[in-house]
Amino acid sequence: MVIATKDIEDRLIKFICSNFLVEPDEFDLEKSLVDQGIIDSIGLVEISAFMKREFGIEVSEENMTREYFGSVKKMAAFIGRPRLS
Repeated sequence: MVIATKDIEDRLIKFICSNFLVEPDEFDLEKSLVDQGIIDSIGLVEISAFMKREFGIEVSEENMTREYFGSVKKMAAFIGRPRLS
């Protein structure tokens, strides 16, 4: 099943706002949530657990990098990328 990137972003934003008590206009989707002070390393673990629950994606420790978790946009791209079954 393919999920539209916009839908993935919307679900991530809703989770972030709900769990980290911020409003969507308080952070930049293109910038690191850590650098913006929205989340810390525990927040990254919480987001990876959300990805597993919400999208069925197992996030390995080596994938928890700025390349994949550097921003909401990068997380959405990571979630939406094709995977081998």
